[in-house]
Amino acid sequence: MIKVKNSLLALAFTFFTLVSCSDKETDPTPGTTTDTDSDTELTAQTNTEEADDYIFDTDITYITLNSTSVAVTGEGVTVENTTATITAAGTYSVSGTLTDGQVVVNTDTSSKVKIILNGAYITSTSTAPLYVKNAAKTIIYLTPSTQNTLTDGSASKLDGTLYSAARLSIFGTGSLTVTGNADGGIVSEGGMIIKDGTYAVTAAESTLKSDKNLIIDGGTFTLTAGNDGIHGEESLIFNGGNIVITQSEEGIESAEITINEGTSIQLTSTDDGVNASSGDDTSENHFYMHGGYLYVNASGDGIDSNGYIEITGGVIVVNGPTQNSNGAIDYDRTFTISGGLLVAAGSTGMAQAPSQSSTQNSVKINFSSSKQANQLIHIQDATGNEIITFSPAKTFQSVVVSSPSLTQGTTYSVYLGGSSTGTATNGLYEGGDYAAGTLSTSFTVSSTATTATGS
Repeated sequence: MIKVKNSLLALAFTFFTLVSCSDKETDPTPGTTTDTDSDTELTAQTNTEEADDYIFDTDITYITLNSTSVAVTGEGVTVENTTATITAAGTYSVSGTLTDGQVVVNTDTSSKVKIILNGAYITSTSTAPLYVKNAAKTIIYLTPSTQNTLTDGSASKLDGTLYSAARLSIFGTGSLTVTGNADGGIVSEGGMIIKDGTYAVTAAESTLKSDKNLIIDGGTFTLTAGNDGIHGEESLIFNGGNIVITQSEEGIESAEITINEGTSIQLTSTDDGVNASSGDDTSENHFYMHGGYLYVNASGDGIDSNGYIEITGGVIVVNGPTQNSNGAIDYDRTFTISGGLLVAAGSTGMAQAPSQSSTQNSVKINFSSSKQANQLIHIQDATGNEIITFSPAKTFQSVVVSSPSLTQGTTYSVYLGGSSTGTATNGLYEGGDYAAGTLSTSFTVSSTATTATGS
């Protein structure tokens, strides 16, 4: 439970103030930042929650943005033109509008800075409007019922519109809109934790990116990326949240990806949808899904792991590639599934099914020719009990299904076409009655991973 001291809690819904900045910063060396006032070097670190992260002091410094100027009430902030620089640990409330400026955090490497965004609209034409240059950790609070906006210009040399060289945590139920015209949206060289809030991020590169770990515990996200939708270099953990990636090159990418119960992800990508990769071909990467919902519409591999895939629960729907150079499922080591529902449609060239070491049964059906997009594929047992009814969004020639309803020794029929009165979510039907189309094939589940051929 997030705790805020009583006097601050009373203010949390009425914070009024802001900050600004403008002078262009030089791009720091990746992974390190040197304090301009000392020789202390900041090394980016993995982020973990600490006991006092969400407890604010009652002694708040207010930064008020007045379009082309900045006013400060309190200690710990210096102002030069339209750049406000936070120089000490503490709690700072930022509100107002800054048409061309910047808020900078530049403290010693042991200081924790807490920033309350309370209706802050900051634009910088030359650099990141919110830049954490030096700190032990920066925690940003989105005040409830407020809208906050950060926008950079294409000339910025920093890697993000909200850019942090230190650990970064964001919480609060307010909204944050980020537009990254130069590079990324919300980017941290240290680990990043996002607990809740509403986010609309559009970026020329990645929308959410951490060079260490990235944890999403909740929140609502609409992300439009020129590169990765969500990237955590070391690890990426979803413990909740409603995430829609409308455009990306790769949807979500990390050396280790974990999706837990309470998470909903829907993504579209021009390359891989989910990519568990560290870029060094060590084949020790992992994609775990323990619950939640994942929908992938990918032109490249739907789910790609340069190592292992492990699914224990949840629902996964994949509309994979139409070209044979990629597959709806692609892994290098093993893919074990012990629970949940998987439906993955795509091309046949690199199509893979779960490994025989799984404890839940699967079937891979390869058809003799490509099938039209949006026609139904329906699997049922001899008494008409439905396993799946699915309408792929693109042409397909292979479908992989894993369901707890698939039983060894049982024979199933596969139909193409027909109609359903059920309710479809991303092509997967629930409930209703199926009116049969054309029988394509029948198969008997003979092992944990069965292969069938359809007409």
